[in-house]
Amino acid sequence: MGLFGRGNDYDRARILDAAGKAKAKNRRRTAIRLYRRVLAIEPGNAELHGRIAPLLADVGSRFDAWRSYRIAAQALTRDGRDEQALAFYRDATSRLPREFGAWQAQARLERKLGHKDTAVETLLAGRRRFRRRGLRPQAIALLRQALEIAPSRRSIVIDLARLLARTRQEEEALLLLERSAERATGRELLSIRSVQWRITPTLRHTWLWLRAAQARNESAHEAALEVARRRAHR
Repeated sequence: MGLFGRGNDYDRARILDAAGKAKAKNRRRTAIRLYRRVLAIEPGNAELHGRIAPLLADVGSRFDAWRSYRIAAQALTRDGRDEQALAFYRDATSRLPREFGAWQAQARLERKLGHKDTAVETLLAGRRRFRRRGLRPQAIALLRQALEIAPSRRSIVIDLARLLARTRQEEEALLLLERSAERATGRELLSIRSVQWRITPTLRHTWLWLRAAQARNESAHEAALEVARRRAHR
């Protein structure tokens, strides 16, 4: 008896042809079953993992799908085909938006390729997929990575600080905010002081918030006067 039925019925070419036809007809589970027959013999075949990964994602087999995406992308990276590997990671984050590792891998490769701004946006897009209370650790990890690439992005600092405070890491949250406040002005400084006050509504943080609000109002008033002066001299 053969491995999959009567006699030696393992015909690789025939099975792959049948899998391709099933995929073309949107018969995903049939295609998966056929691809798995070949992968049982060739478990490290990255090309086949690349074929089966989207199908597995579409039928809800998230764990197996991400494993196949990863195998396919890593093989391409080893061969120096980073752009093709990146396409796999992007497809993975699209089809598996709650797969934490996919967002990390995509951003890591984008950063490696010199696309730092894109990597930050990828990490922030991933963070938005982890909003539920039980998913805060993943959101925090993605924000930490984003802040490592873009330390001057105060919106990232504020979002991270809020999540840290909600997970009883107030000390780190306040430290991040205070460091960011040293270089902030105007609306950004007011936002930082507001978050500090919400985390710990002490007299000091109340005073800092009021001072930032006053500075913001004075700045807005001066800007309005400048506009008025320019209009008067036209």
